[in-house]
Amino acid sequence: MKLSRLGEFGLIENAKDTFKSLNKNIVVGIGDDCAAIKPRKGFLLIATTDALVEGIHFNLDYIEPYQLGVKSVYINLSDIAAMGGIPLYALLSIVVPPSFSVKFMDDFLKGVKEGAQKYKVSVIGGNVSSSKNEFSINITLLGEIEKKYIVLRKGAKIGDKIFVTGWLGDSAAGMEILKRSQKSEVRSQKERKLIERHLMPYPRLKEGRFLAVKKIAASMIDISDGLASDIRRICEESKVGANLFIDNIPLSKELKSLNPPSPPFLKGGMGGLDFALYGGEDYELLFTVRPDKIAKLMILWKGMKIPITMIGEITKGGINITNKKGETTPLQREGYNHFSPLTPPLPFGERRKDIM
Repeated sequence: MKLSRLGEFGLIENAKDTFKSLNKNIVVGIGDDCAAIKPRKGFLLIATTDALVEGIHFNLDYIEPYQLGVKSVYINLSDIAAMGGIPLYALLSIVVPPSFSVKFMDDFLKGVKEGAQKYKVSVIGGNVSSSKNEFSINITLLGEIEKKYIVLRKGAKIGDKIFVTGWLGDSAAGMEILKRSQKSEVRSQKERKLIERHLMPYPRLKEGRFLAVKKIAASMIDISDGLASDIRRICEESKVGANLFIDNIPLSKELKSLNPPSPPFLKGGMGGLDFALYGGEDYELLFTVRPDKIAKLMILWKGMKIPITMIGEITKGGINITNKKGETTPLQREGYNHFSPLTPPLPFGERRKDIM
């Protein structure tokens, strides 16, 4: 059945049945003009929102509707993680062509539901509208955090060490593999791993909360647009500079072993390092630590599953990269920018037939 037959209110009823409220602080959920929630005493309310537009942020030739539902939740959870917060509620707004099938939307909503439930987030409302061609998604996520624990971008100081969680570049490399290959092409296990990191990135909520509650991170941001862009955001907000140790930037064994060529928009690039610096969508945490707290960090982090790597230090001014020889050059490029993108929009091919 197509959505044109089900109708707007039928789709809303489907969503209402899908998203059952689990949180006792929800006074009014899906079905009224507004949702109503009762905040906990002693906590700050934090909010974030993100939009995903077909042909710009995703291509339905590459991603299944279930995966897209999960990912659209996870990328918002990553913002909550970057402040050390606790996610609680989500509002989902979609703009969808009436030619889409009900099955497509059911699978998408299932992904949203399971992605939210995994982190105990309740979907409490949203909006549905139609479009002529493209599918777009907007999620607003609400969470909470104690004022004494909140971590902002502006807390970095000269002498701080710069750390990242996990590995960088996998998501961008996975997207490049998808763009360069046919859907039916048989891929290696390593290629599939990189593709999975692009299609289903995991938010570092546990790690962000840990860094906040233990009062270790002085500043923090999630890496959504690439290391080159996001370190610049910390520096701009903190009014400092940074020196990145290029050989310390962590690349996964899959990325290093495949060593994919640099994207075509980067000339004379560095292979995997280009994806790490400029690719984006890793959703790892980038944070700074005061020198006197590094020993504490290293001891306490032993209980965490995701590794961390020290990749640089905060300086007086300018953003530079340094190699093993001690040669330093300015970091001039940036990562993804919506209005002046380093990367072109995802190729917008013919939509898969099973969507219709």
